[in-house]
Amino acid sequence: MQSTDELGESEVSKGKAKKKGLWAVFGVVLALLTKGKFILVFLLSKLKFIIALLKLSKFATTAVSMVATLWVYAVFYGVKFAIGFVALLFVHEMGHYMSAKQVGLKVSGPVFIPFLGALIGMKENPKDAIQEAQVAYSGPLFGSLAAVICLVFYWFTDYELALVMAYLGFFLNIFNLLPVHPLDGGRVVSAISPYLWLVGIPILLYLMLRSFNPIFVFIIILGIVQVYNLWKNRHNLKVYYEVPLKERVLFSILYFGLVASLGMGLSYTLELLNS
Repeated sequence: MQSTDELGESEVSKGKAKKKGLWAVFGVVLALLTKGKFILVFLLSKLKFIIALLKLSKFATTAVSMVATLWVYAVFYGVKFAIGFVALLFVHEMGHYMSAKQVGLKVSGPVFIPFLGALIGMKENPKDAIQEAQVAYSGPLFGSLAAVICLVFYWFTDYELALVMAYLGFFLNIFNLLPVHPLDGGRVVSAISPYLWLVGIPILLYLMLRSFNPIFVFIIILGIVQVYNLWKNRHNLKVYYEVPLKERVLFSILYFGLVASLGMGLSYTLELLNS
């Protein structure tokens, strides 16, 4: 027969076990509710692994990260969606890659990070705002063309997934063109006027209030830091941002023209999806 003390210790042990069980259930439910967001935390905690991955050859890095991203998206959203979505990201990043090579910048191949997107590693900085804007603009341009191709494919086939991909392509690229550093739009408007960053940050704040996302917070912080650094080093960076009027006008036409086109594409595909 157990003593009173033993029974007490047993009840305490059961209570602790029950609490651990509840915490375990809570963790599982939280992961399910947030879907892939827990992967974001995991990836950030494994930043050393990502840095090591970036040191691999550009083709191996691209292949490995692409396969890993395909697998993650396939688990959550299905194989067909994963292939289409990763293809959109790949075309976008290849726009950056090809443009960087064209102007003579040393860059790595695209690296894919699930639920964060993709990027190319810059091994050297652009020489001026014009070069930075050119490389930045090519990504959304290529990405927009990929979205148009998806839309045309839908017109001829009525394949609904192609319409979904077109919508996502328009959405991702117009979001990327927000004039906030480090988004592509923030880099493009560097050749128009860095003061446009002061317009982009409030827009992103508004979007965050409408639909909270931790990535928005991260981008806003980076954007504010970039504005502060520009103000702090405004005399040293004056030459970098000196762009002739002709180029400013050209980039203004290209930038606002693409934003308007993407807006129309986004509105059109959303209407088709809701019909």
